[in-house]
Amino acid sequence: MVLSCNSTLFPKPFFTSCSSQTQGTHSSNLPQPTKQDPIFKIKGPSTLSGHITISGSKNASLPILAATLCCSGTSLLHNLPNVSDIQAMASILSSLGAKVDAFDGKIMVNSDGVGKVEVDLEETKKIRGGFFVIGPLVARFGEAVVALPGGCNIGKRPVDLHLRGLRALGAVVELRDGKVWARAANGRGLVGGKFRLGYPSVGATETLMMAASMADGTTVLSNVAKEPEVVDLARFLTDCGAWIEGAGSDNLIIRGKRQLYGSECVIKPDRIETGTFMLAAAITRSCILMSPVIPSRVSCLIDKLSQAGCKISRLDQQTLQVSAHPSHIGYDLKSFDIKTNPFPGFPTDLQPQTMALLATCAGSSLVEESVFDNRMTHARELQKLGARIQVSGRNALVYGFDEGSALQGSRVIARDLRGGVSLILAGLAAKGTTQIHDIAHIERGYENIDMKLQNVGADIQRLTLTPVPHLL
Repeated sequence: MVLSCNSTLFPKPFFTSCSSQTQGTHSSNLPQPTKQDPIFKIKGPSTLSGHITISGSKNASLPILAATLCCSGTSLLHNLPNVSDIQAMASILSSLGAKVDAFDGKIMVNSDGVGKVEVDLEETKKIRGGFFVIGPLVARFGEAVVALPGGCNIGKRPVDLHLRGLRALGAVVELRDGKVWARAANGRGLVGGKFRLGYPSVGATETLMMAASMADGTTVLSNVAKEPEVVDLARFLTDCGAWIEGAGSDNLIIRGKRQLYGSECVIKPDRIETGTFMLAAAITRSCILMSPVIPSRVSCLIDKLSQAGCKISRLDQQTLQVSAHPSHIGYDLKSFDIKTNPFPGFPTDLQPQTMALLATCAGSSLVEESVFDNRMTHARELQKLGARIQVSGRNALVYGFDEGSALQGSRVIARDLRGGVSLILAGLAAKGTTQIHDIAHIERGYENIDMKLQNVGADIQRLTLTPVPHLL
């Protein structure tokens, strides 16, 4: 079979990464620089003003791309973000035999030519979202072989719920050689069943929803994730002919269909990118507009920033104005506490960015991370920039500007996606020059973040480093 994939899916190339540490420390501890190591160089402090366009949701796009494997015919997806995770998922679909084409910000997928059920190991290692394909492959083709997922190193994210759920739908699942081997026990396909998730995992909910949409009979999933991205996936599958009830609630009822058909879908705006730019306005004490947004999807952050003193206005159905400018609020921002939780709680994907803001507020704040067990590595990098933070396990005490935090530019490392972007926010507020290394992590999930910030007045550049001979 000839695999078809448009090699110009995205004009922006992938980049290798490099590492650094605080200015003034010994360079011998750093990984040796290689050719074309990109960094972000930020001169602060910045004051931002203007409008930012929010891209489509990465976290919604990945499972919807995987779901096109469930469908006969062609699916057309609009408003996908131009980020490396999306390109990696498109590559996975293509490697299985799907025809994937991109043009004018759209991606078209036809999976009628899929002739493989084993995903290349190296492809799956690139992104955790690559594991999503196990559900559609087993549901439509009766078997799948998928490597255990990669992605950011932010703690244990086991796939046991995915696998137990597939077993409840009649799959035989084995772990061998770092891969998951799954097949329909009856030799034909999955069957409806009941399964309660021990934790409302987004990935497990989405994987099992896709699998159940083509299972024979009715499936009841309980204690499922209620995140907006789950709702978006359910809407796409329904448009493809699936029968799904309860998306956005604790329970899903899914009546399997023998065949689903390609459909058209517009990806909703990214709520995490929205929140990131809301926090950018706050940390720089600026006023910016952003659209398109869905305010109900960031209501928890709106409440916290309003509590701190920000003025947040909804100018129309899709536009928010966020202001922390002293002339608008009349005083400095106050500290507040956060505890991450599944939706509608405070999103874990906004915890690192919020921690950066809290270092610039008055007073001290408690940050509790209840979703991931290793999502505090950015604290060490924020400390290099002058933030005073005490970490104990999953908790962090953040001291504000009046209790010892004073952000100053330095060399730091983006160790994961959201932690990396928290360093951009801190760099915007810091005095002097900040260099952020390993920015490939950031570019996995933020489309042209440097250009978007430049357009509202930030002094940020994406530079390519040349290896320094004396460091080699």
